[in-house]
Amino acid sequence: MRRRRGRLHSKKSPLYLEEVFPDVDVPGTLYRKDERGKSDLFLGLYNQDDIMDLLSKKGVLDILHAKGYHDLIITVSRNEMYVSRLYINFDRMDKDTRLIELLVRESVFKPKKTFLKSIDLSKGFSTLTIEWLSLQSPKESFSKDRPKLPSQMYPGLGGLRKVQEILFSLASSVEREAILDIPEHYHGAVIYSKMYSFFSPIDGGKVIAMMRDFKDKPLSDVSYAISYGCLINEITGEPELMRPSEQVYPISDRLKEYVSCDEYREMLHESANSVKYAIDWDKYQKLQEEGVFDEA
Repeated sequence: MRRRRGRLHSKKSPLYLEEVFPDVDVPGTLYRKDERGKSDLFLGLYNQDDIMDLLSKKGVLDILHAKGYHDLIITVSRNEMYVSRLYINFDRMDKDTRLIELLVRESVFKPKKTFLKSIDLSKGFSTLTIEWLSLQSPKESFSKDRPKLPSQMYPGLGGLRKVQEILFSLASSVEREAILDIPEHYHGAVIYSKMYSFFSPIDGGKVIAMMRDFKDKPLSDVSYAISYGCLINEITGEPELMRPSEQVYPISDRLKEYVSCDEYREMLHESANSVKYAIDWDKYQKLQEEGVFDEA
């Protein structure tokens, strides 16, 4: 969820969904063609004062102020590819003063693969897709109780649920059917799973199985281990890669039905019960001793 210094933001590649060019109307969705295009407003609607008001109403300002962050600088924009950017800094505009960084894309997707027979999403659905979200506290340091996670530069700010409320307000204002994220790391999938569901119930079941099998291990260790190829499928005895896969936060009734129906739940639990995972801790230890994780 965080980025390393100098990292460029690349567009996330969906696994099971195919993006339709965003200014094309898709029947059966809440998507509405518009002509807002490039803008100095977030989503073509919100200026800095609007964003500050949202931060205040949802309690994010309280979190920032409690951690000693004042004199906030808010920057918003939206490009011709429907990507909106929000940067929140303190004191000055600098990479080392960045508190919140949010990139979202107004998208329409059609499934490349169908999992459920009972719900037809073949015509596609509209999303507010999270291309990047970073919530970090540059004044704080990592510790034994708050260890570094893959891709983190600084400890997290906390308050993801409050930010999710803001995302819900934003997505609703531009009539999206869902918020979509593609987690880069295991810890991201775990954290988001408290609010989001996997588009693929099979992938969702695999993550449930990992959470079950690694429940007694530190999340940081497990996430590094999985990111660096230490995950073992105990059923096959072979290493297994965790592929980044779409997670959705449903807004429309049909997406809510999709992730809550019996067919989805049955596939989810069947997938979780069909696999058992382990970590190659010897390999993990060797990578740790070599300092590989220090650069991650």
